[in-house]
Amino acid sequence: MNHANARQILALTALAAITACSSASGTSPSLPATTSQIRPTAVNPVLANIVGVGDSLTAGYQSDGMLGEEFPNPLQPGQPVFPTQENGYWALVDEQASGLPISDAIAREYDGATSPLPLIKAPGINDQIIPANQPPGFNMFKADQCTYDDNFNADGYLLQQSARVRINPTSSKIRDLAVPGISLHEANTLSEPQSSTCKPLPGILGLLATVVDQESSTFWPALRNFSGMGQGLSETAAAAKLKPSLAIVWLGANDVLKYMGSGGRFVGGDNTVGQVSGDLKQTYSTLARSGAKVVTANLPNILRTPYFMNVTVPSTTEQQNKVCPGFAPGAQTYLFCVWGKVAGDIPTGVRITHEIAAQYHLATPNGCTPGSTTKPCGYLTLQGTFTALQYWQDHNFKGLPDLDNGVPGSGLGMYYITPAFAAKVQTLNNTINQGIGEAATSSHVPMVDVTAFFDGVASGDKSNPYYERAYNIVPGTCCGLAYASGLVSLDGLHPSNTGYALLASYFIDKINSSFGTKITQVNVKEVYNGTRCTNIKQCYPDPYAPPHFIL
Repeated sequence: MNHANARQILALTALAAITACSSASGTSPSLPATTSQIRPTAVNPVLANIVGVGDSLTAGYQSDGMLGEEFPNPLQPGQPVFPTQENGYWALVDEQASGLPISDAIAREYDGATSPLPLIKAPGINDQIIPANQPPGFNMFKADQCTYDDNFNADGYLLQQSARVRINPTSSKIRDLAVPGISLHEANTLSEPQSSTCKPLPGILGLLATVVDQESSTFWPALRNFSGMGQGLSETAAAAKLKPSLAIVWLGANDVLKYMGSGGRFVGGDNTVGQVSGDLKQTYSTLARSGAKVVTANLPNILRTPYFMNVTVPSTTEQQNKVCPGFAPGAQTYLFCVWGKVAGDIPTGVRITHEIAAQYHLATPNGCTPGSTTKPCGYLTLQGTFTALQYWQDHNFKGLPDLDNGVPGSGLGMYYITPAFAAKVQTLNNTINQGIGEAATSSHVPMVDVTAFFDGVASGDKSNPYYERAYNIVPGTCCGLAYASGLVSLDGLHPSNTGYALLASYFIDKINSSFGTKITQVNVKEVYNGTRCTNIKQCYPDPYAPPHFIL
């Protein structure tokens, strides 16, 4: 997501009160407890040294950035910018597994001297959320064209400069080694950033450029401590050097996102079951040889996340009834219909839906099924949605935006997804999940079924236990997978505090059932409410879950 779109998100927050449904149904899992248990007095040896191997999800990424400290928002006096890293699922699992009183466990994560996280200083690596109404004289684009905070992001690319972006650059306590943007194969092989500068790499197109930038700019801040432990250490090798007792491995999302974001041009990721299984078995075995128990997870159906706005053209009846398609509890809906509903102008919303779908060939004539390869949907990405909305605001809702920048088809993946391309993305998503499952089974590694969790919440099926649990955090208010409905942060891909807490609870449940541990279950409602501890600076209501929005 580029900087302009980050501003547009805030300018259009009023349009984002979305609820919608999709058609898939989930399974009936055994869900973890929702109430806090008595914390153990002794830590099981399996939990003595937990490491994280993964990408942005394991790193605690939110709203297209990563940050380890709260700091005053200079553009919104009296309102802070809250940290992301300490609220990720891995950090929550580590807190719950520590055996410490919860306030002490949380304080440890935030303290640069004790935190297992490579804490990033303010204003944070990668994009910030910047309000649309900037003060006079404020210019977010400063000394360098690819960063806007006096080269702060650029400092993350080089080992000798990464100390400037880290709160704890020399700490030997870092155990979450996740690098945003990293792929399955790269976790075993990549020992330095793909780029040493924030200048775009030649030939990297579309949204893929953003994903590669995230990987390069966060590589040294995450792994700089391990450069002195040996030559050419990959993320997996660095984790093994720590002699972990338990390794949480969650990889594969970027193999899908790099392919998707490039419109199918990127071919460097794993794209067969054998490749996925081979890379993961190498990761698992490297960690197992170091003495670790391993737990892993599969992927959500990425096209089910609210970064993708499902394009369904309203019928005549829906126009007459002034009802937007899919406007019901569940996953995604088409944002223009919500614009119409908010503005009291459903016919305009419907007209826009027809026009944009026709221009970019996004609609399926006889309906579609989200996540299907046989009856796929077309989508606008969140970036494309806000770009189009900004265009119509600027042009009195007349004409059509150019989402291809003058080159037909160039916006595929970054701004929109056609039904045909959606089928290819879903096929790759399924392939990677099949490979994860095969590797986990053959290596006897317990697997958290994240696919079932996301599909259950997206189903709109009130009898589905995943859906029921998410939507009853605060009945009638929170939480769902629609954009701005509580489980995902403003970038549409990375979870909110509440979404990460739900994920943590499923990881905890799997670890306890697989290894005989007794980790205290995370209280998701306390995470949502910000009542887990008495330190208000470290515990605060989820800023991305209604009605707590502060940005």
